[in-house]
Amino acid sequence: MFTHISRSLVALALISAAALPARAQLAVIEIPAIVQLIQEVQTMQQQVQTAEAQLAQAKQALQIMTGDRGMQLLLNGISRNYLPSSWSQLTSAMQGGAGGFPELSADIQRAMLANSVLSSQQLSILSAAAQKQILAGRQSSALQQALSQEALTNASGRFVSIQSLIDAISTAADQKGILDLQARINAELGMLQNEQTKLQILNQATQAQESVDRQQVREQIIAGHGSFASRFQPTPAAPVTTSLQ
Repeated sequence: MFTHISRSLVALALISAAALPARAQLAVIEIPAIVQLIQEVQTMQQQVQTAEAQLAQAKQALQIMTGDRGMQLLLNGISRNYLPSSWSQLTSAMQGGAGGFPELSADIQRAMLANSVLSSQQLSILSAAAQKQILAGRQSSALQQALSQEALTNASGRFVSIQSLIDAISTAADQKGILDLQARINAELGMLQNEQTKLQILNQATQAQESVDRQQVREQIIAGHGSFASRFQPTPAAPVTTSLQ
């Protein structure tokens, strides 16, 4: 476009020189000035072309850095909420209520059956308090075992999933895809760390409940023995009365 303009300027200058009347033949046409003008126009043309190239590069960079690459849909089918979020949910799973955690509840019941030593008939001859204590102990031990198994299984699966995301980085089509994958990996690592913290808190909660159960057993033992202050004091025998014949 600017080449056409420069050519038009030269042609216009020549035409103007040819069209001058005879009395104006002495007018001087400054050819260097025209040449300089043409050079300036060409320089402007180069500057515009450079600006257009930079604009195209900026648009391409913007397209690379923005937009949806669908990375949020990766690992969409993984279960991440396999641990109870409250003590009531934990108690329900421990007592056999499936609720929102059927796998955990089933693992607890299987662990209780596998770890039990006393049969149902042997339990039936014990007092209600003793049966309750044994059941609480079974549930607590089975809960810790089930939580550990669930955490191990899920952590192993999550590491495999994270590795698949890492492997996918080399197949990303652009920088935005790589950044999305890196953010997805960091999110998975953060959720995995959160699960580990949650598991530790649940273990602490079960240990606290075991401490409560032990304290109740001690108090029941004391209540069964009675008052030690009076237990070893002999009770005076009733006086024997004899009748005179």
